[in-house]
Amino acid sequence: MSEKNVVLNPAKKNRRKIIRSIVQAIIVIFLAIILIRVVFLTEKRVEETVPLENKDGFIALSYFGVSRGESPKYVSKENLKKQLALLESQGYQTITQQDILDFYQKDKPLPEKALFLSFEDGRTDSSIFAQNIMEDLNYKATIFTYANKMDTRDNKFLKPKDLLLMEKSGYWELGSNGYRLTYINIFNNKGQSLGVIDENNVPNKTTIEYYNHYLMDFIRNQYMIPSETRQEMEKRIQKDYKLMQDIYEEELGEVPKAYAIMHSNSLYNNMDSLVERANNKEIKDKFKMHFNLELGAYNDADANLYNLSRLQVSPYWSTNHLMMKIRQASKQNVEFEVGDPKRAKEWSVMNGAAEYENNAITITSAPASEGRVILKETLPEQYNINFAFKGNVVGQQSIYLNYDEKNDSYIRVALIDNEIVVSEKTPESSVVEKGRFPLNEIKWNEEEYAFNKATVYNYQDTQKGSRIDKEEYPRNLTKTREFNIAVNKDKIMIDVDKVLSKTIQVNPDIQGSQIGFGAMFSTKETSHEQYADDIYDTFIEDILITDSNDRTLFTNQYTNFDKVKHKTMTFINSVVDFFIETF
Repeated sequence: MSEKNVVLNPAKKNRRKIIRSIVQAIIVIFLAIILIRVVFLTEKRVEETVPLENKDGFIALSYFGVSRGESPKYVSKENLKKQLALLESQGYQTITQQDILDFYQKDKPLPEKALFLSFEDGRTDSSIFAQNIMEDLNYKATIFTYANKMDTRDNKFLKPKDLLLMEKSGYWELGSNGYRLTYINIFNNKGQSLGVIDENNVPNKTTIEYYNHYLMDFIRNQYMIPSETRQEMEKRIQKDYKLMQDIYEEELGEVPKAYAIMHSNSLYNNMDSLVERANNKEIKDKFKMHFNLELGAYNDADANLYNLSRLQVSPYWSTNHLMMKIRQASKQNVEFEVGDPKRAKEWSVMNGAAEYENNAITITSAPASEGRVILKETLPEQYNINFAFKGNVVGQQSIYLNYDEKNDSYIRVALIDNEIVVSEKTPESSVVEKGRFPLNEIKWNEEEYAFNKATVYNYQDTQKGSRIDKEEYPRNLTKTREFNIAVNKDKIMIDVDKVLSKTIQVNPDIQGSQIGFGAMFSTKETSHEQYADDIYDTFIEDILITDSNDRTLFTNQYTNFDKVKHKTMTFINSVVDFFIETF
């Protein structure tokens, strides 16, 4: 067996390595330039001149973060764009921190529809995904940060050099959420004290029953008795603000003007008076304004600069949900997103708001009432309807069958808090429940969802066990339920997810010939939720109504081509999201 002689040429090999390294360096530099241009703002914002005649007040909106796609924790880039674009189209102009100071201290008017926009927690994704949107709308926002996140290696949070570059662009101002996000006086659902834990180190959040934030109380022992003296508490709180101040002054040159404490709604509201006094002194010494509340979107001319309110926008809200919230808080005239005007003409909106887009209808209720839409087309006595409800589990999503608007009669099949509830209403009578059928339990990821449990509590409270029923779900949990309903003259047959099948007899006095859909918040009382939302969205997809001969009477489903296109884009986006989140 002969061997082939291989002549090694180290010089040639080294040249190839050098060339490859140079090419790689050029590619890296090129990508870095693109990233800097996209993310870190080479264009400067141009201030617009607008009439200043508003002496009434302004709305304030806050987002915790922005994700590339759908997320239970952060608003998607697409939804953020829709929401802000609709606000801009209706004349909302962003205002600065100085505008707010001048409004309260110098009686200087604001734009007619003044908007203070902010993003909390200092997340990198907020900068990446919000930047282009803000440039397109010429909007300006405040980015609130935790001081101790700025000197970590965690790339999820913006660093000082990034923040200074953002501020220089004119699209951003800087604000503070304080020094840290740390919990104290933690108790689990077994009544066991867990002490003080940083947010990143909290164990299974679903077992945490009571907690408070680091600045909101004395540190207490397992019996909820203070384990520090008043002087020690004051020294601890002063130290936290001093640590924050030192980092901001060293890294940014100054402490931001605006502050948003964690957690909201606690200061000046039933917290320990000594702790409140210690915080109040530090806040007024170091900041010019304080967004302490998140109870509503509107701040009127009589609001306190150190007790301002902002609306924290939930990721699962539709665009119209946000607009409904703004109308509720400010009494301003707002217009709702309609979507496809051709689709909209097929339906009548009886209450609330509705958006029609592709294969989906989004119904948003008005506060504490039901949103309802009715299909204008009349239907025969016998038909079949298929559709999917995709709203939050905690809430009421309804379909109205044999609907008669004139006589106010119908059969209602409602999905309420993961139960099917069938009711009927005959002319000139009240609603009568015909049957209630629980659906299979929904499994959910404890890392993705959290209950809102921060509250005022004592030792006796901590020993009562979980405040949450085992069948209770977090309000941001969604679940798709597929319905197939066969309507006949004397009965309806209901199938849900091919698991639940029920036949319900139809009262002959109910003789309507239309169908409709409804959305309403859940009236379930929960002790751990202090401020449950009374506005609700339901999402109805892939409606198909056929007659007894299987002929299509109505549909908003995708065509085969559109379905393939939609699935392809969904797959591509999921792959991109995977690589972004993983690498």
